[in-house]
Amino acid sequence: MKMELGKVYLVGAGPGNPELMTLKALNILKKAEVILYDALLDPSFLEYFPSSAIVHYVGKRAGQHSATQQEIIDLLVRYAEEGRTVVRLKGGDPFVFGRGGEELLVLRERKIPYEIVPGVSALSAGSSGAGFPLTHRGLSRQVLIMDGHTVLKEDTDWKWFAEFKGTIALFMGTSSIGQIAKNLIDHGASSFLPVALVENASLKTQKTTVTNLGKISEEGLSKQSSGPGIIYIGPVVNLIGETPEFSEQGFLSQGEEV
Repeated sequence: MKMELGKVYLVGAGPGNPELMTLKALNILKKAEVILYDALLDPSFLEYFPSSAIVHYVGKRAGQHSATQQEIIDLLVRYAEEGRTVVRLKGGDPFVFGRGGEELLVLRERKIPYEIVPGVSALSAGSSGAGFPLTHRGLSRQVLIMDGHTVLKEDTDWKWFAEFKGTIALFMGTSSIGQIAKNLIDHGASSFLPVALVENASLKTQKTTVTNLGKISEEGLSKQSSGPGIIYIGPVVNLIGETPEFSEQGFLSQGEEV
């Protein structure tokens, strides 16, 4: 007799602070038999895992991959085919650079029951924690999300990006932001266009660095921590406070008080 399939939940854990996990995510986590979890930043997440659950850490950080995407998918399928309730707990939202789509397609192909539970994305958590909106009347009515890993490798329409009237949010872009800034300026963007790097969004260790495209194109932009960072480009960054006055190095750094 064929064993009844279990169910896989692709769950967004939020940007890093357990208090930003949704109530639905928490309730699903409580009934999990198997948990495959990402690098969730705050270790207190582990307190919410059932003691009876089989737990796998499969988090990814640049240069520190603990499991390949295929290995993660294989685990999801294996445990679901054993009839277990499986939670794939992802940082942020599963469908915002979380590779949730790849896992979803495999689950559909294997006819494994699943449910998607959205999470608070670091996209909004970073800007909110730093004190500026993603959209604002008269400044930005649209948001463009870019992947810093691949934008320099693809056939990117830099003129279109340079003329974009809104907020650009760059994930995984701290190593490539120098060249991105140069490309944007070369194609018409103002060198004074403000930029914010937000690290460890939603945590007590959140750091915000404010500068502009010109300074970055000349000097680069260095992270202050080993945690993940999101880069925001656009006039809304000025709403952190009054228009920033830059130091000789071109940076205004803000810590927990932001």
